[in-house]
Order: sequence, then C-alpha cells, then structure tokens
Amino acid sequence: MKPIEGYNKLRGGYYTPDKISEFITEWAIRTPSDFVLEPSCGDGSFLGAITKRFSELGATHEDVKKNVIGIELDDVEAAKSEQYGTTVICNDFFTYYQENIEDKTQFDVIVGNPPFIRYQHFTEKYREIAFALMNKHGFKPNRLTNIWLPFLVLSCKALKPNGRIGMVIPAELFQVDYAAEARQFLSNFFDKLTLVTFKRLVFDDIQQEVVLLLGEKGCDKHGIRVVELDDMADLIAQGYTCLENAEFKELDHGRDKWVKYYLSNEELGLLKRLNSDRRISDATDLFEVNVGLVSGENDFFVINQATVEDFKLQNSVIPIISRSEQLKGVRLTAQDYNDLTALGKRVFFFAPGNMNVDELTDEQRTYIQWGEEKNYNKNYKCRIRQKWYHVPQTWRADALLIRQAHLYPRMILNEKHALVTDTLHKVRFLEGVEGKSVVAAFLNTYTFALSETVGRSYGGGVLTFEPGEMRKIRIPMKFADQLDLQEIDNWQRKGEIDKILEYTDEILLRNGLGLSEHEIKLLHSIWKKLCGRRMSRKNQSK
Repeated sequence: MKPIEGYNKLRGGYYTPDKISEFITEWAIRTPSDFVLEPSCGDGSFLGAITKRFSELGATHEDVKKNVIGIELDDVEAAKSEQYGTTVICNDFFTYYQENIEDKTQFDVIVGNPPFIRYQHFTEKYREIAFALMNKHGFKPNRLTNIWLPFLVLSCKALKPNGRIGMVIPAELFQVDYAAEARQFLSNFFDKLTLVTFKRLVFDDIQQEVVLLLGEKGCDKHGIRVVELDDMADLIAQGYTCLENAEFKELDHGRDKWVKYYLSNEELGLLKRLNSDRRISDATDLFEVNVGLVSGENDFFVINQATVEDFKLQNSVIPIISRSEQLKGVRLTAQDYNDLTALGKRVFFFAPGNMNVDELTDEQRTYIQWGEEKNYNKNYKCRIRQKWYHVPQTWRADALLIRQAHLYPRMILNEKHALVTDTLHKVRFLEGVEGKSVVAAFLNTYTFALSETVGRSYGGGVLTFEPGEMRKIRIPMKFADQLDLQEIDNWQRKGEIDKILEYTDEILLRNGLGLSEHEIKLLHSIWKKLCGRRMSRKNQSK
C-alpha cells in the first residue's frame, strides 16, 4: 500500500493490497445480484476485486454497472477507478450518504478501506456532516475520533437486514476509548463478527496495524471470532480455512476492549467468572489513582545533584521520581533514593514556593533567571501560571504505578514520600487499607491477565494505563496480609517474576479463592498469550 502523494492527510488514502481486497470481496459478495457499495474507492483496488468476483459469479458488464457503486472525493482517483466498469460517483461519502442513502438506499454488501484520518486533518466541511450524521444515530464523536469510525458506522446503517460488511480498519478498534461506542454498536448491530488480525504489518510504507472486519446480519449463528495470522503470506496460504477453524465466542454487548477475544472460550469463561467474583477487590475499593505532576518543563524543574550544588538549591528541592526505570523493586526506600542521587539521576524537584520573586532567596532568583534565559518560562504550562516557577502540588503519593509497562504492571510503595512526574501514576490508599498488602498482592497472575484486557498497547508493544483504565484493575486481597513484601521486593529486583507469582498465586488464588491448579495455569496462559502478542509487535517495530 503506497501513500497517495499530496493527498494523504485529507483523504487518508492508502492503496489496499490486492490479496486483501480479493479476500474480503470473495467472502462478502455471494450472488451476481448483490447490490454493492465501496464508500471510499480511491483508484479502484476494491472495485477491481469486486468486478473480478462478479465475473466469477457469472454477472454481465451491465450487472456490474447497475449493482456496484464506488464513491471517491478526489476527481483524479475517481477517474482512475472508472476503468473497472462500475458506477463511480465523485463526491464525499458523507454528503452522498446524506442525500442519497439514508432512509432511501440499502445495500447487500459494503466493502472498502476507509480513510485513516485524525480529527484535526479532516476537512471541516466534511467533518461537520460526518459528525452530524453520527449524532443523529446516537454517537458522540469528539476530537479524538478518527474518520474511519463514521465511515464504518454509516456504512453499517446503509446495509439491508441481511447485509454484509467487509472493511480494513485500524487495529485500534480493539482498544482505544474513542472506539468504545463503535465496539458496542457493532456487537449489537451484527449477528456474527469476524476479525482477521496479523502479527506482522501487512501494509507497505506505514506503521499501521490493521484488522479485516467482516460483519453479517440475519445469521442463524451468533457470536464473534478473532483469527490471528502471521502476515499476508499466511492469509494467502490459508485462505478461507482460517475462518472455518476459528472458535466463535459469545459477544459482550458492552464497551469493553476486544483484546479478550483472542482467548479461548474456556479462558474467557474463567476470566468472566473471576471478574464478577465479589471476593476480589476492585481498585476503587482500595486506592485512588491519578496522574503525576505536570511541570511544564522537566529540564528546569527536575534536576540532579550537580545542578542542586551548582545553584546552591539544597533548601529549595523535594525528592521526585521522574522515570519508571528509576524504580527497581516494589519499594522505594531512602537507600534507593540515595543510590539514584549518587548516580547523578534527576531526582530533585525545584520547589521555591508560591512567593513573589522579591520574597525568594538569592539562589532561587538566580536559578529562575537562568531558566528565563533558556525561555523555559515561555512554555505553555509555565506561561499560563500566575508564577511560572511555582508548580501547584496536590496530595503526595502513598505508592506509584507504572504507567507504561513492558512485561507486567507494577505498584511501588513510596517509602521515600517522593513526588512523581506524569510518566507514572500516583496512588493514595483509602482509609483502613494496608498499603503494603495491596502492593504485594498486586503481583498475581489473575491481576496480570486482567491488566492485559483493560490496558492498551500499540505498535511498540508497551502496555499503557491511563488512570481510568487502572481503576478497572481488580486485586484478590484475602490472605494478602500473609504476603512478605520484603521477599517480593528482593525477587522483583532480581527479575524473578516467576518466583513472585508462584508465591502470591499459592496464597491469593489457591488459598484465598480456592482456584485449582488447572485454573491458575489457565490464568497464566491468558497472561502469556496476550502479553506475548503485544511484545511480538515490539520486536517488529525495531
């Protein structure tokens, strides 16, 4: 797939590999009388595959012209696509939908590769129409909405009661918050959903992970299946047998992330049962979580020992943790902090207080003047403050949470009472909750497995949690007071996570919840499967 030069940001246009177009159209088009729409046809990759499929089914040229409509905004691309003998309309999809499709025309089949365009890159005129149509159908798009989403939703609305849709969609459908409405909509709209995913990128020239979305209405069999292939060669080699061998799962009609559908029915069943087990504590019953401190300019505010000494700021700084790599165990001790200081790490936060310049010490004024010479005061966050050098602080964290995890998430007890930047999240335990027990219990196989379904990951393979996602974490706390935090901390520093899980699972899962050895192994399989999948994407992005 090659970018359409000079038009990419407007149209989000990328050429679809022929094998993908053919795979989707062969699945979707089943009779020579099917009425077909391609809502963003570009130069005709899908139209070529559609024409080929109609020919295989015995359709005439007249049938193709009558039954296939392609829509394309760009007149140059539209002219190219006319070579396939279909009806091609040069217009934007949303205007055409509003004037000619909604409440009028319904299609048997809709296929295509809609534009992947961020909100800010989409022409305002067309965006307004698209969002108005989305609002009409009960959606609430926002500035995070990618334009593929209204293409997908409105295409679904244009289907007949027994219609089929086949589209190339960004894999973010599985997990991003702005697609939560779409996930819920799709699960309610279609009787049967198939998602074909790839371990390796299948489009040339862009780092965009995609899925093939195949939706059917009017089916006897209901459910969702996820087919995971290695790459394009695997798709070609397996063909439609990859669909036949995939296990259908019951569709969850909520807004949850779809990563869980990579799991088997047995794995899903266990996870579903534990997710509703009242013996397991919700994060919100144990602690508050929020973003760390946003300084506006860490190069000025977050400094090392040498800078402290150079400017004589010993009485103007507070301990801070600015990077997750600075946290080795599950405890942040005074010794850990001293070691970081000795290594020259940036673990001091400049905090002169909320005072006027003439009330500050000579050393503080000198340092602030140096910052102004560097134009740090002109950065947005600094500029909008009443005093640019004073960063407001809220509550001090009892513990820290890794915001971007590699193998697994982790909570660290903040024994040093350090501040934390927004590269991590801060935790405050609720009244009556023993923080040491929560930190220790956080490291168990069930919580790890669950975290893979509530966090999000992109091409780099890192598992990311925003505060709202971390609030969905659950932790088994029965017998957590029996856990030895020091022992767990020692193992963590040595990277011996298997020892930690063997220890915590025995106390929390087997003794606390009564899980069998098979169920614990199944949880381990869930975690390893989902973690392994996202980590494999990390390797291909290098």
